[in-house]
Formats: sequence, structure tokens, C-alpha cells
Amino acid sequence: MKKTVLTYYDERMLSHEPTGWDAEHPEWSDAVKIMIAHQYPEASLETYAYPERPERLIAIVERLLADPVDGQCWRRPTPATRAQLERVHSAAHLAYIESLVGGSRWLAQDTTAVSPESVAAARLAAGAGVNAVEAVTAGEGPHAFCLVRPPGHHASADHAMGFCLYNNIAVAAGHARVALGYARVMIWDWDMHHGNGTQDIFYDQPGVLVVDSHCAAPFYPGTGSLAEAGAGAGRGYHLNVPLPRGSGNAALIDVFEQVVRPAARAYRPEIILISAGFDCHYLDQTCAMDETGFAALTQQMCALAHELCDDRLVMVLEGGYNAQALSDSAHAAIRGLAGNTISAVNALPTDEGRAAVAQAARFHAGTIAMLGAALGQRSSGAQPG
Repeated sequence: MKKTVLTYYDERMLSHEPTGWDAEHPEWSDAVKIMIAHQYPEASLETYAYPERPERLIAIVERLLADPVDGQCWRRPTPATRAQLERVHSAAHLAYIESLVGGSRWLAQDTTAVSPESVAAARLAAGAGVNAVEAVTAGEGPHAFCLVRPPGHHASADHAMGFCLYNNIAVAAGHARVALGYARVMIWDWDMHHGNGTQDIFYDQPGVLVVDSHCAAPFYPGTGSLAEAGAGAGRGYHLNVPLPRGSGNAALIDVFEQVVRPAARAYRPEIILISAGFDCHYLDQTCAMDETGFAALTQQMCALAHELCDDRLVMVLEGGYNAQALSDSAHAAIRGLAGNTISAVNALPTDEGRAAVAQAARFHAGTIAMLGAALGQRSSGAQPG
């Protein structure tokens, strides 16, 4: 059955365009060069360009225009308001980001930078997630894809990091909780990099269940161990699945089958959000997925949303830096959201990530059981002990 896919995009997000190295902070440039050499040893530092570039979105849009997806509906987002951003970011952080309007500079030695229109682009990126959860809630379409930049999942409550100024998925989740009244929101972050900012923001909150599959430390940002499971009332509501480099489609499908689906069935989310980074694609040189894997994951998540929360599913773009891989993968995901099925998934002869997933599933089994028990206690009016 074909489904409507609300696709949020605004060409003004292309105006976020940092370039080159930071001449005013040579020590930051040196630190970035060391990081790049460690993570991407074949990369040329002489020809380095800011990876989070406008061509990322251009490639996806051009692919969707050249090969339209039946059911896709384009929408323009509205910028996030200060009140919406304040649900997950500190006042000091918002004031700092606002102070960058009209300027060009690097913010830290981990490649985060701005150009004169970057803050306006970031407001639109955060606003897209808000618009999407509102539209899905109103029944305007069961599924939405937010085609945005800059990405968001590394931005914490009070710190910009890893190309990210505002945490787009967290702003969407915060809006779903506070403005739309959802008691239980679930996020799966399948980007290759751990969503440390999302984890930081919701670390003590049981109203948001976060599953995060990513390359294990010391890969950037170096967080996301199995033991990072939440704190206080949020203990057990963070399920990290650290994976080795080279993990492929089979490993990520295992993450869904062994961690995401059991956790979702125990937690019973009322809406599901996905931090949809596509940098696990083999053309991004670190992992070994391809577009058939992303199509399969999307198809499975649609089925899960249909089972648990009346189809409500929103995907928000995170990473993915090879234009061909990004356009192929995003197109495959949007086709999946529209109800298209995939007949075959490519798989490696040996996928070392599968053993890591099995280890994580064993580690989280008790926590997942706890999620179901806690939900049962809340439903009966009892309080968790």
C-alpha cells in the first residue's frame, strides 16, 4: 500500500557554507588534521574541504527530482522558535549561537564551523523536525523525511560539536513530548557516529528511549559504550550498540531485530524518530552498508511503527558525506517510507559487526525486560521501584 511521505526541505539550508581551515586557530586545524588522518588514512589533507557541504542536499534533491517517488510530498519547513529550542538547549547556548549570525568562524577543533547564514539554516533544520511531528500527529501523512543541514545529533544542551549547532532530533522529540503530549518517544540513531548530544540531552529522562548503533570508540566522538545506559529516572532508557568498522547490512539488520524491535515492543512508543545518517555506506569508507540495507531498515521500521504507533514515523537526516552514497541511500529510504518493498539485501560473506550486535543484545536483555515491566507498572497506576 502506497503511503504519503512528507519531505521537508528548504534551499536556504544550502547557505550554510563553511570553507577551508581556520587560519585564526592553527592549533584547531592541526587537531582536525590528526583526527582525519586517524579516521580516514587515505584522505588528502592538501585538498581538504569542509565535509558538511551544500552538495549533500543538492545530490539528494536532484535524485528525487530525476527519479520521483510516488507518494512523496514536498514541504517547506518553518524555522524553530526560541521556545522550541529552549526545550532541549540552555539559554546560554542559544545566546552563543545567535551571536554567530553574519559571521564566519570555527567554533572548536572538531570541525564545527559557521558562515554568515549558518544560524538561519540551523533554525530551519531544527524547525523541520517540529513541523514533521506536528504533521504526522495531525494525520497529514504517516511518514516524514526531513532533508536538513546542518545535522544535529552531536549538539548537546550547551555545546555545538561535530558540524552540529542545534540538536534537530532532540528538538523534535522535545516538541512531541511537551507540545503534543506524547508520553513515550523513541529515537533510533543509526548514523556511523554516536549521537552523544542526543544522549546528553535525554540521559536522565524516561520519556525518550534512545537506541544508538555506531562505530565503537575511539572512533569520533569516542562515546557510546554499552555501559552508558542513562542516569536517575532515565537509567535503562539508553541502549548503545557499538560496532566495529566494516560492519555491513546484516549487522544493522541484526541491530533492528535483536535490540530495536524488542525494545520498542517493551516500551510501546507513541511516535518513532530516526536520526538517519547514511555514512555507514561503503563509499564513506568506514563501514560496508549500501542502499539495499537502508531500504530494508526503513521497511522494517515502517512495519514497527504500524504495529505500535499508528504508523507515526519521522526520519531526520544526519551524516553521510559521499554524494552518490547519500543520494542513493536517502532515495531508498524515502521509497521505503512510501511503501515500496525491497526483494533482496546485499550482504558481506562475513560481517564482523554481527558478533558485536549479539553481545550488545545480551547486555541489554535485562534492561529491555525492565522497560516492559516499567510500562506495565505505569499502566496499572503503580510506581516503579
